[in-house]
Amino acid sequence: MATPKNLDETLTAKRRKEQVLAAAADCVRREGFHRTSMSQISAAAGMSSGHIYHYFGNKEGIIAGIVAREYNELGQLIDEVKDATKETDAISAIEDQAVRSASRYIDHGNASLAMEILAESARNPEVANLIQKSDEEVFQAFYNLFGGGSPAVKSRCEILAALLEGLSIRALRNPNLDVTLDREMLRRVVRYVITN
Repeated sequence: MATPKNLDETLTAKRRKEQVLAAAADCVRREGFHRTSMSQISAAAGMSSGHIYHYFGNKEGIIAGIVAREYNELGQLIDEVKDATKETDAISAIEDQAVRSASRYIDHGNASLAMEILAESARNPEVANLIQKSDEEVFQAFYNLFGGGSPAVKSRCEILAALLEGLSIRALRNPNLDVTLDREMLRRVVRYVITN
């Protein structure tokens, strides 16, 4: 059984790791993975490099943590859809979540970080493996919402993911996307992809 002191230490460690990951993600958004140094992360997190190494071991550990953090957010979006299906059908829940999450994909900081992660995965097999495993987990949860992983369901999920992830690319090219994107049209497109 965990003692209050152990629980407090665990919560403190979790908060500090999150503090480092948030600081590192901000640095990566500005500088990219390879131009971001441990000293930059240390300064942004307000911790010594030694303290950071205690939690992550090395810069690659931080990169893995950033990747896991980003893909955990996608898992949370799926969980929100699952929760919404208690009050509505799965198609409406997915539509609603897609429209709500559009802002996340359009956000310039999130879009920049997503592109950095993808670029790093092209050079770093460990990051590529992390992304692929996370993607498989998220998609499996998505398939379960549709009652299985038939070829048609898999194709729908891939198209929907491409549509939403593509918003990040468009956001970097078009800084006014948040204004020009018709969210009701997005809702109709998502429904079409899911139901046809």
